[in-house]
Amino acid sequence: MSSSLFRRVASPGHARHPVAKLLTLPILFVPPLAFNDPVWALAGLAMSLVIVALTGAGPNLRRVAVLGVTLLVVSTIIWGLMLPGHEHLWSFGPVGASPLSVAYGLAMGLRLNALILIGVAFVSCTRPEAFTYALRHAGMPVTASLALTLAFRLVPMLAETTRTVTEAQISRGLDLRRGGLLTRARRYVPLMVPTLTYAMRSADDLTRALEARGLGAASRGRTELRVYRWTWADTALLIVVVGIAAASVWARANGYGEIVDRL
Repeated sequence: MSSSLFRRVASPGHARHPVAKLLTLPILFVPPLAFNDPVWALAGLAMSLVIVALTGAGPNLRRVAVLGVTLLVVSTIIWGLMLPGHEHLWSFGPVGASPLSVAYGLAMGLRLNALILIGVAFVSCTRPEAFTYALRHAGMPVTASLALTLAFRLVPMLAETTRTVTEAQISRGLDLRRGGLLTRARRYVPLMVPTLTYAMRSADDLTRALEARGLGAASRGRTELRVYRWTWADTALLIVVVGIAAASVWARANGYGEIVDRL
């Protein structure tokens, strides 16, 4: 689908074994989560951008840019005004701000953006089928791994359905651009019924297709359309990622990258 984040390009991330990518994903979250100093959080964001480049996910940055900027601004404002236990240089009633609280809020925003970029990099270089393969070979039951894999398709499917319904209604004379914010919001309400109807129909068709293919009954002795080979590069990837995560934990434990005594 056009709303999918997976990119059909050749990159080092695409070449890695699905199990290696699945194991490195939670480990890569450790460095951004380890620090609450904005300088160190910026280093975590830079690491995420390197991962994005290595997975060929650069074009997908435009699709999450608005979300990233929104999280950065909102996090800076909320933590800047609500962080307790520090002397405020500016206050208005129960809320106030200080350079420390603003810096902490900025670090939290950078941290969230780093986590989002890592997730975008993962889905940009990993097919849903490869994700299912990795879950099964990591020991997860077939039905559970398939349920998690379908989450990859859920958001693109709903987005595509919403776009189809919206274009159909616009072709029938529905004007979604005129009027104020509340007026335009009310005009989107009629779109909910056909969108949900299409989504339920798609879910029913998917259920029937899975039943026809013996899901659950044939959980043993399953064959694979594509078998992935583990290489030395996958082992090296795990070693490097674990080393970076361990160094981050050591740095935080020794007081580096910390401006507030909390995660």
